[in-house]
Amino acid sequence: MCSPERQIMIKSGFTPISFERYVEKHLQANPGDGRKEITAGLKAALGAFKSGQRCECGNPIWVIGSAVVGNACFTCITGRADPTEDFEIDEACETK
Repeated sequence: MCSPERQIMIKSGFTPISFERYVEKHLQANPGDGRKEITAGLKAALGAFKSGQRCECGNPIWVIGSAVVGNACFTCITGRADPTEDFEIDEACETK
């Protein structure tokens, strides 16, 4: 997990993508992954996001990454601060 000094990730900057479109894109890039599993992971992560769950560092979770590795923010998952070339489920880009 990232340390408090790396708490610079925000929900803006992502490229929004619909849930369904992301599932299709993921399955094209990862043909060995199962539709049921990726859909279930995304639904669980999106539910966690909507219920206000945060990364250990305090930032909002990244739904797409959290679906695979567990609930954490973009920076803690990738080690990068800038998500401009990365997708996020459109519902999760609408910050409160």
